[in-house]
Amino acid sequence: MRADRLLRIVFRLQGRGVVSASTLARDLEVSTRTIRRDMEALSAAGVPVYSVRGGAGGWALVQDYRTSLTGLSTTEALAMIVGRPGGVLADLGLEDPGEDLILKLLAAIAPAAREHAEHARQRIHIDPGRYWEPVTNNPSPLLPRLLEAIWDDKIIELRYGSRPRATRTAPYGLVRKGTRWYLVGRAHDRLRMYRVSRIHDLAVTREAFSRPDDFDLATHWQQAQEEYARRFASYRIRLRLRGESLTRAGWAYARSKSFTEPDRDGWVDAEFDTEDYDSAVCLVGSLGGDVVVVSPDHLRRQLISNAARQIELNQATPPEP
Repeated sequence: MRADRLLRIVFRLQGRGVVSASTLARDLEVSTRTIRRDMEALSAAGVPVYSVRGGAGGWALVQDYRTSLTGLSTTEALAMIVGRPGGVLADLGLEDPGEDLILKLLAAIAPAAREHAEHARQRIHIDPGRYWEPVTNNPSPLLPRLLEAIWDDKIIELRYGSRPRATRTAPYGLVRKGTRWYLVGRAHDRLRMYRVSRIHDLAVTREAFSRPDDFDLATHWQQAQEEYARRFASYRIRLRLRGESLTRAGWAYARSKSFTEPDRDGWVDAEFDTEDYDSAVCLVGSLGGDVVVVSPDHLRRQLISNAARQIELNQATPPEP
């Protein structure tokens, strides 16, 4: 997301001197055009960046650039990392500090503040991908206490799911995807992932723990997502749905979902990863007349066949008196 990217650009320029736009684009996985727009935003906010022409040219910060900002509050540091996606700071029990905070702080960022911001980046990660979910969002009331324990590196004891006993966990960080929050922590010498909404009880202890120096929250989350995709084969389908049918769109059958905003007629383009063909048939069947199968073609043919069979059976069965 842009806030995190602007922060990383400043860090790279402070540490490397002149950096080419192509190098920044490759490191940050964006286009060189995006890098140029980011540089314009930084310059407009007062960050002293300038371009260097020539074969060894690129972008740089004014030499010996230092600032007067002495520190960031927890809320400000988190705002620099998460930006302002709807509800994130509110979920964590923090007030929104305002839209212009990120650029203003980047224009006045001192070493101590950078350290505080990096502390936040290693403990909160916002995945820009989305799961399909209802519009309503009821964040866990435990989130502020979890954040406190994560920020201070304190051991927690949590009761999760149907497990009767509490588990001692070293909480490394929180990840939000869509409106879902996940806790990444170490328990029983293993890194584990907890859905925060399934944590029923939480106690923050006074016992501190040491985080591994080589642990990076965003990297771990990405690797965990890739491992999940490798371990579980998926059957991907593309559908067009009436927007109101989303509330019926196969919670039991689809592992992950993505969708567009409704068009003028209320239809939504959606992709679903289902476990197999049978799960896809069940999902599509549950939507009745509110779905069009875009792909795969053989699933669409099966839907037509099933519908024809249902019509045939129901027309042949006389109604009860």
